[in-house]
Amino acid sequence: MGNDTTTIILAIVVGLVFFVGYLALDAVMRKKKQSEELKGRILGDAYEMSQGSEALLSMEREKSDLAKTMEGLLSMIGVNTTEAIPKLEKKFSHAGIDSVNGPIYYLFFQRILSIFFVLFSIPFFMAGGEGMAKALNLIIGLLILIGGLFGPHLYLSNKTQKRQKVLLRSFPDALDLLLVCVESGLAMDAAFNRVCKELGSAHPEITKEFNRSRLELALLNDRSQALMNLGERTNLIPFRSLAAALIQTEKFGTNLTDTLRVLSDDYRQTRLLMAENKANRLPALITIPLIVLLMPAFLFVLLGPAYIQVTNQGGIMGGN
Repeated sequence: MGNDTTTIILAIVVGLVFFVGYLALDAVMRKKKQSEELKGRILGDAYEMSQGSEALLSMEREKSDLAKTMEGLLSMIGVNTTEAIPKLEKKFSHAGIDSVNGPIYYLFFQRILSIFFVLFSIPFFMAGGEGMAKALNLIIGLLILIGGLFGPHLYLSNKTQKRQKVLLRSFPDALDLLLVCVESGLAMDAAFNRVCKELGSAHPEITKEFNRSRLELALLNDRSQALMNLGERTNLIPFRSLAAALIQTEKFGTNLTDTLRVLSDDYRQTRLLMAENKANRLPALITIPLIVLLMPAFLFVLLGPAYIQVTNQGGIMGGN
């Protein structure tokens, strides 16, 4: 059973590595193609700004051949991809994944590949053995089962949470720089461009969002919708507040500098409060590590000499 187990695990790992590698290579190639196509449309003589919305959407809706095949298989087993994909696209945008193929891969893994993971886990649960061998088989089977059933959801949820933490941490810095750019006389589009240029290496996640908003402001007919998309993609209150402030400025001509200054002061204070909250939680968090790691060493140092002395005397009552 040991050799069979190793062979099965190795086959699963190799298959997943090749599959993930193919998806990554396909995503890179498609991204490069879309960038070149977008650049050609913007610089082309025949391009019109009225066609910006259709051009941008057409590029984002181009699916790979593998995704089309998977979508066909999902439809064959009764999965309503027409309703499921739009719901998943919002979740993927919150995780920072803008590929149109992502929801299809997610559904395919969840509805089809998960069955094979369940089947792979059965031999480990039915394997014989005693002691550590049986426990190891149960653990491996349980890990394969959990990975197959909940792997896509856990991956998407974890990626979303990590991305939101990064965006919240970098938002005050980006907002301060945006305020400086607006106070210096730059328009909204130029200010976004400058922020993306300055923060590209320090805060790549928020730079990606601002850069996409800048492109949508240039391509889409409805500038308010382009700003609202920023809040929808991030699903965070600070970005929704920023989008609402920019939309208000676009519609009513209010002073953008004053609005950004208020938002900047507010979220800078919010970041300070979050840091203080984490600092106040430290004493409670380090209690358990102190007890688990330091207490045994402390007891050993305290009781060690007494134990050695008692042992040399032949016990507590002494010896002959």
